Amino acid sequence: MIRLSNLADYAVVLMSTIAARPDELHTAATLNADTKVPLPTVSKILGKLAKADLLASHRGIGGGFSMSGDKDEISIADIIEAVDGPVQLTNCLGEEDTSCDYEPVCSTRSKWDKINNAVYEALNNVPLSEMVPEPYDFFPHKEEKQQSAKEG
Repeated sequence: MIRLSNLADYAVVLMSTIAARPDELHTAATLNADTKVPLPTVSKILGKLAKADLLASHRGIGGGFSMSGDKDEISIADIIEAVDGPVQLTNCLGEEDTSCDYEPVCSTRSKWDKINNAVYEALNNVPLSEMVPEPYDFFPHKEEKQQSAKEG
C-alpha cells in the first residue's frame, strides 16, 4: 500500500484550512481548534511549512501564520515535500546511499523511476485551491451578516 505520512496528510488539512481564509492570520491554537490536529503536531508542521516558504510567520502579539503564495500556485506535492522531503516510492530512488544489496542486479529500478515521476506529477498537478473546502451557500457570508446587523 502506498500511503502518505500522517504529517503530510495533516499538512494538507492545515494548508487547506489556511487557504480557505487566506487574508487572516492563523495560530497553532486556532488551527488545532478548527482541524482537531493535535497542537504539538500543528506547531511542528507550521514550522516546516514556513521553512519551505509556503507560509509566512508573523511574530508578536496578534501574530500567526499566513499564506506566502497563491493557493492556485501551491501544489499538493509542494506541501508533501515540505514535511516529508522528496516524493520517493522506493528507497533506491533517493539521492542518499541506501546500501541495497540488490541494486547491482535489480532489473526494476529504472521502471520505478518512471512510476515515481508519474506519482510526483499527479501530486504536482493538483493545486491547493482544489482542496479548499467551499462554504455552504445557505449560510450568510460575513459581509451579509454585518449588513443585516446594520440594517436591523
